[in-house]
Amino acid sequence: MECSFPVINMEKLQGREREKAMELLRDACENWGFFELLNHGISPELMDEVERLTKEHYRKCREQKFKEFARKALENGSKSEVADMDWESTFYLRHLPVSNMSELPDMGDDYRKVMKEFAAKLEMPGSAL
Repeated sequence: MECSFPVINMEKLQGREREKAMELLRDACENWGFFELLNHGISPELMDEVERLTKEHYRKCREQKFKEFARKALENGSKSEVADMDWESTFYLRHLPVSNMSELPDMGDDYRKVMKEFAAKLEMPGSAL
């Protein structure tokens, strides 16, 4: 049996198929924790730029964290186990009710600008959520 993750067509949330689309959305949230959105009104170019800059941001942050870890390990002369290292890298970007973008010091100007544009598109009628 083939099982694929949920795909939500935003256009169906406005028409006769709303009830079915809402049920699919509910199921996706409850049982999957994620889903793909189609017809959300945000250009593929902007989505690609958000993805590119996000990946670049994570790469830079992970590299910096590793350098800090290595420097501390060398300074302390310790033989720290790499298994004890927390390799997870997470940050929360909030747009509403109040943006936190200015509170993220390692967020470059280009990334900040694109994410502000992306957030504005999310608020536009007929666009994303």
